[in-house]
Amino acid sequence: MHTPNHLLSPEVAILGGAVAATLIGVAIAKARRTPLADKLPLVGVMGAFVFAAQMLNFSFGDMGFSGHLIGAVLLAAMLGKWVGFLTLSGVLTLQALLFADGGIMTLGWNIVNMAAVGSLVVYPLIFEPMTKHRHSAGRLFGAGFLTSMVAVVVGAVCLTIETSLSGTGLPMGEFWGFMLPSHIAIGIGEGLITGLVLALVAARWPALLECNSQRTKALRTDHKSAIAVFALSALFLGGVSMAASENPDGLEWSIEQSLQGGEPLAVEQIQRKADALQASLAVAPDYEGDYTGLLATAGILLVAWVGSGSKKRGKE
Repeated sequence: MHTPNHLLSPEVAILGGAVAATLIGVAIAKARRTPLADKLPLVGVMGAFVFAAQMLNFSFGDMGFSGHLIGAVLLAAMLGKWVGFLTLSGVLTLQALLFADGGIMTLGWNIVNMAAVGSLVVYPLIFEPMTKHRHSAGRLFGAGFLTSMVAVVVGAVCLTIETSLSGTGLPMGEFWGFMLPSHIAIGIGEGLITGLVLALVAARWPALLECNSQRTKALRTDHKSAIAVFALSALFLGGVSMAASENPDGLEWSIEQSLQGGEPLAVEQIQRKADALQASLAVAPDYEGDYTGLLATAGILLVAWVGSGSKKRGKE
């Protein structure tokens, strides 16, 4: 669901940038009110895990499209909704600038549709009430599955509305007809992955879950094994990302199906300039290269390790 530059009009893209910037400002203010020093290693590792997981598209076989984890609900459940939102916003920004994954002109709406919808809207409406009094692995799986599935579908609906407002020449009736079923399927995949990960955390490291933060606050400092597991998992996912499905993702597939036999999308000069700027900034467009995923994931983990270490030294 990484929206390219040419799908949204400049006016709609500017509005998305303003909305995303406002939300990021609020999130930073909220995050500053909570102690983050002990949580920084987990923030870095979970950011790397989601970054790596997003490169590994899973195929829907004969349907012709693929999907990948977005991770908004997973990050909110592990880090809190505001820190989770900021972490995923950072991942999406890194993807756009260094790997040309998602447009830089449409980055604002990508942050809203993928990070804000899941972390700041659907998570408090569904996940928090479902886990308020019960934190079992089964309850976490169910809450993670339902919340993630709804978040993907709502994000897809938001993107479809933004595309409709942009008037870029996409036949909207057909686009709606392909976007909704494809993202319901992707949402089920997202829900299964999120639910399974949260169930594992609930069974092994329950103190790391945000819904348990008050009840087991004293245990939150002992999470080295969890960080090691997620770090190794991130490296594994980055390493096998070269085996990702070659099918287009749900958005690309929906655009292709909607335009069959019709006129191509209208592309304005400013959108071409945005594409050219992105191409000049990207170190590995579309993650080209067999080891790009592994190296990028390792780089994120290294930066997270150095950053959390320096933060601890400064605190001392």
